[in-house]
Amino acid sequence: MRALVLLLALLLTACGGLAAAKSDYKAGRVPEAKERLLALEADSRGWGDGKRCEYALYRGLVHIELGDRATAAKWLHEAKKLEDASPGTLSEDDQTRLKVALESIEPSAN
Repeated sequence: MRALVLLLALLLTACGGLAAAKSDYKAGRVPEAKERLLALEADSRGWGDGKRCEYALYRGLVHIELGDRATAAKWLHEAKKLEDASPGTLSEDDQTRLKVALESIEPSAN
């Protein structure tokens, strides 16, 4: 029972961390978003495809804003791969963000 409570607390913290990172990004606090996302990276590897896709998208968006196109491309391609494998994984708004971000780094990307 104790292990279940601990697992639940960890999952809620991870989701809250991602939500906070997204909020920071959307509010223009890109360095703070990056720090939150970096802190979540190890945990994100164990998340389901939906949360991992969101994580990868926002990692990519943050790196675009910081001028690191190569790293942004890595994360955005991961998000696209996850979204393509399970269409609808991302919200419509995040699907648009992904599409625009990919087009900004690779004008011929779909």
